[in-house]
Amino acid sequence: MATNAPSQDTEGENYNTIPARHLGVQTRKKLALWLNPPRVGGTNWEELADEMGFEYIEIENFKMKDSPMYEVLHVWSLKENATIGHLIEMLKGIERFDVLEEIQSSLAKDVSKYRERSSSPMPVQVPEVSPSNYPNLPTTSELHGITLQDDPEGVHKELFDAYICYCKQDRDFVLKMVERLEREQSGPGGRRLKLCIDDRDLIPGTAYLTVTAELIENRCKRMVVVLSPEFLTSPECDFQTKYAMSLSPGAKKQRLIPVMYKQIEVPQLLRFVTVIDYVKEELKSWFWVRLAKALSRP
Repeated sequence: MATNAPSQDTEGENYNTIPARHLGVQTRKKLALWLNPPRVGGTNWEELADEMGFEYIEIENFKMKDSPMYEVLHVWSLKENATIGHLIEMLKGIERFDVLEEIQSSLAKDVSKYRERSSSPMPVQVPEVSPSNYPNLPTTSELHGITLQDDPEGVHKELFDAYICYCKQDRDFVLKMVERLEREQSGPGGRRLKLCIDDRDLIPGTAYLTVTAELIENRCKRMVVVLSPEFLTSPECDFQTKYAMSLSPGAKKQRLIPVMYKQIEVPQLLRFVTVIDYVKEELKSWFWVRLAKALSRP
């Protein structure tokens, strides 16, 4: 079937080198518009999500969203190997050439903007403001020296047993968690657990979302999600949870540990993960031992 789908090597650059996170709003909206509706005898967002590697239970959760395709794109584009070229190939694979034609114009604009940003030379500095004239200007890399115990040169990075995802209204519970897990409970061989707490461990002035993504993916073995009514309205907690979930689809690596601190309905995204209950009084005597054991696993 003939199509005007974007070329994979337009202007000498393969689309497989362009991260999918650079897809623009208009392109995402068009993909959602064309792939959200059921298609009799054809394919829609569900087949594309399957091609992207999402599991059945994840796709079932996406169905609960107002715009499943938009949500699928958001989560998938966070993955390291997600590229625009890969998306084009998957759309061809499910034979949605009509969608490729619809997004051709907006996709070309996205690629053009990406190339323009990538090829733009650094602005020329006049001698008066050259960094060499100001030896005290910051030179630390964005992801070096992001925690209090980090090496600013990036040689030795501070590592943690768990990142604690919580909203500020639940800080008292997090302080109790620190008391019980870092000072009282022990990990393997008597080693005390080490938690990553934003308010305590992060260096001020860093790019918050970038830094927390780095911590969740590369510095922390697991992430504890403190569930409460306030959690449900926190954009930061929503981002962190979805990002951690994208790193471990289907909870295969037992990376996420949801803790029910205040009674709420468990979010759809976490319903297939075992929740540790702190609400029920009869379960509290087992709570800290169970949580410490979960965080102590290799």
